[in-house]
Amino acid sequence: MDSIASTSRRIILFGQQNLQNSILIGFIHQRTNIDCQLISTAEWHPEWNTFEGQTLALIDADCARTERLQDLLEQIFDQNTDIQVAFFNTQSTSPVERLIAWPMVNGIFYKETSQQQLVKGIAGIFEGEFWLSRSLITQYLGRTRSKPRKVTQNANLLTRREKQILSLTATGATNTEIAGHLNVSMHTVKTHIYNLFKKIDVSNRIQAVNWAKDNLEDIVLESVV
Repeated sequence: MDSIASTSRRIILFGQQNLQNSILIGFIHQRTNIDCQLISTAEWHPEWNTFEGQTLALIDADCARTERLQDLLEQIFDQNTDIQVAFFNTQSTSPVERLIAWPMVNGIFYKETSQQQLVKGIAGIFEGEFWLSRSLITQYLGRTRSKPRKVTQNANLLTRREKQILSLTATGATNTEIAGHLNVSMHTVKTHIYNLFKKIDVSNRIQAVNWAKDNLEDIVLESVV
């Protein structure tokens, strides 16, 4: 696999300081030419937010209890920057549906995933792809999809800005791209997304976009380009 661009990308690997993870970050750097830092505590450091490029938080699913991992996801979500998240060393019995419900979790890699497959998935996530198994997507959609609700006066449910952000979300734009397009802060974008998710009773972007298709016939898809 060819090396990909490195200067505007970085990986922060949350996991134990052991030989396995030390070898892993060396392998990732060798194959991708992306700087990879190993952190042994499941805690986000605010000083990392000064980095202006793409960040992938690669989290060892074995590094902490589920509750602590949820706390880390909460910290990452609250940052005023665009951070992608992926989990590795995930067991088949892990509560992955709770993880992929977070809007920034784009990858799940299981214990049997090879290093080569992990590197391929990391490259895909940096390019905007979701790296989730077909069976996981099938199970998740099977449990979360339901008959669309017909709500009256849906056009008045969201504010103009919330509709604008929802239309940009439907194009696949990241929070960073939305903030730049609207000339607002990342915190403002996340606040609007949180509020509109709460109003329409959804938990992720896919559900929000599906809601818009069912309930907002007049929504105009904007472009960040």
